[in-house]
Amino acid sequence: MTIHTGAGTQLTKTAALAKTAAVTPDPILQVTENLYKSLRHDGTPWPGAGRELLYPAGYLVRTSDFTRHFPDAVIATVTPNNGPAAGGTAITIKGESFTPGSTVQVGAVAATSVVVVDAETITCVTPAKTAGAQAVAVTTDAGTVTKAGAFTTT
Repeated sequence: MTIHTGAGTQLTKTAALAKTAAVTPDPILQVTENLYKSLRHDGTPWPGAGRELLYPAGYLVRTSDFTRHFPDAVIATVTPNNGPAAGGTAITIKGESFTPGSTVQVGAVAATSVVVVDAETITCVTPAKTAGAQAVAVTTDAGTVTKAGAFTTT
């Protein structure tokens, strides 16, 4: 037996599977190329040592199992939590699930000198802002998390 598309193209097993859609709340995804897990957070350029094959091309994985590798970040504290409106304050953000290449905004303006120390610590320098309570936002591989009023400019 063979399977074809409506246009008459014969499909391989892999191509046929790629044309399926899950009707369950947790659909199955097919990985289209080898995906690797980095074993460190120090931002060392890819490929470098410290990687392992997580999903080989063609692997079928449930959406929930795939997305668990992208946990939402959490901002626990910002220290110090205040500084001059002119900017230039070195701050440390403590939390969870920070990833290499994460970015920081203070009051919707990009911070400078951002360093992801590890999955729980980011250091950076605040930008100039008008006086008042500022939200601090961290953008990771999983998206953006914001802590309202986490830094006050005076």
